[in-house]
Amino acid sequence: MLSQTLLRVAVDCAIFLLAVGCTYAAQQADRPITAVLIFLTGVILIAFRSGLSSAIVAAIAASFVYNFFLSEPTFQFGITSADEAVPLIAFNIAALFAGALVGRLKDSALKAYNAQSETAFLLTVSDRLQSAVKLEDVEDAIRGIIPRQGVKTVEIFLARGKAFVRPSTGEVEFDQLKPFMEAVEPEDKLGKPVFMELTGARGPLGLVKFRLADLPADRSLMPNLKSIAALLALAVERCLLLEEAAEAKAAARNEKLKDALLSSVSHDLRTPVTVIQAAAGALRSGQVSLGDDDRLRFLGSILEQCAKLDRYTSELLDVGQIQSGIAEDQFEIVDLTEIARLAMKQAKASHTSLKFEHNFSSEPAFVRANGTMLEQAIYNVIDNAQKFGGQNGPVRVNLVRDEDRVTISITDSGPGIFEHERPHVFTRFFKGGKDSSKSGMGLGLFIAKGFVEAFSGTISMESPLKGGNGTRVTIDLPLVQSPDAAAAA
Repeated sequence: MLSQTLLRVAVDCAIFLLAVGCTYAAQQADRPITAVLIFLTGVILIAFRSGLSSAIVAAIAASFVYNFFLSEPTFQFGITSADEAVPLIAFNIAALFAGALVGRLKDSALKAYNAQSETAFLLTVSDRLQSAVKLEDVEDAIRGIIPRQGVKTVEIFLARGKAFVRPSTGEVEFDQLKPFMEAVEPEDKLGKPVFMELTGARGPLGLVKFRLADLPADRSLMPNLKSIAALLALAVERCLLLEEAAEAKAAARNEKLKDALLSSVSHDLRTPVTVIQAAAGALRSGQVSLGDDDRLRFLGSILEQCAKLDRYTSELLDVGQIQSGIAEDQFEIVDLTEIARLAMKQAKASHTSLKFEHNFSSEPAFVRANGTMLEQAIYNVIDNAQKFGGQNGPVRVNLVRDEDRVTISITDSGPGIFEHERPHVFTRFFKGGKDSSKSGMGLGLFIAKGFVEAFSGTISMESPLKGGNGTRVTIDLPLVQSPDAAAAA
């Protein structure tokens, strides 16, 4: 900045000296009017380049030089006649007024340009900050724009009690507000720090730390930083409101889920518990004489209902896991073909009369998923096909892969699904109307959908098929490299 000021002064001096030289030449050629106009032109040029203050200095200097060096009598201040006084006075007045007027116009134009540039910059910052929906995104949103204002980095800290936490990293930088605002940090490789408070409609939100490439002595950049801090406060407060709205929505959804779970549990668990209680009471009673066949039948009923309770409990746990989200560290690379075979084996063990027809690709189909959850999703679809169509024919399982996707379809030969029920088959606690006595809690397909979508896949249903019967559920997943290839990469 200092070098730019020196360069501007040097150019102004060069213009002034050139004007003096040209004015002297015009005076020697006995052209006083031309000399005055040349000097005025020099003053106007300096005013146009450097503004009001430089223009006044140039006008006063021009008046002094013209009076002392150029006008008669030279090398002294004096006026011998009215003919000498009139042009000298006219020159002084013209130089001062012309320089002041052009200088003020230059300053006004510069202020207007700076204001327009600052407004355009702040609008750009505001537009960029609109893309931030999380607190961690606010710093990233402004990165890439802010260096144009001489700022290297921006760090945002939110007030958390007496501490200040940076959302993007989770680090705690400062313990109290007052020491933070009064702290003077040494200059380091990131530049000089400037601290400002973030204040929203609800009061103080936290602090913002600007690291400047070069902090000028006149602090001319500070108003810009204040405006940027105000925009950051708005973005931070908007993100906080979005988080609060999301939390409120999640809380409402959880309450709704709890109500639905209580309603379903109270209805669906009552029958197994009642059967178990009645069978156990009959076995324990000494007043009832039971034969071996009756005892085995009661014991079989207890085991069957316990298995049903175990399945219900597992489904409720799966729903809870879907609601809370599946962590990335639970994912692995698995072969969908092997997972499908395990699901079929599990379904065959649960339903001994179930028959399969399958057609699998000869090549492995590696996907990124949780093997246990993916197996449960396929089992749920097969179990649903067995309930509503397994008695009418075999369940057909086909697995086809292409360049970047793999598709597994489970098809039954049942009566199909009512048209008005199709949009709801993957929702929680939905039970089909054709034979609802076979359905459980109505969570199987919902769990399958939740797991498949967690693995970046899709699940869809087609019913009825050709002939007016049958239902086909299709699971589509993206292929990935084999574990060996991924490890090598």
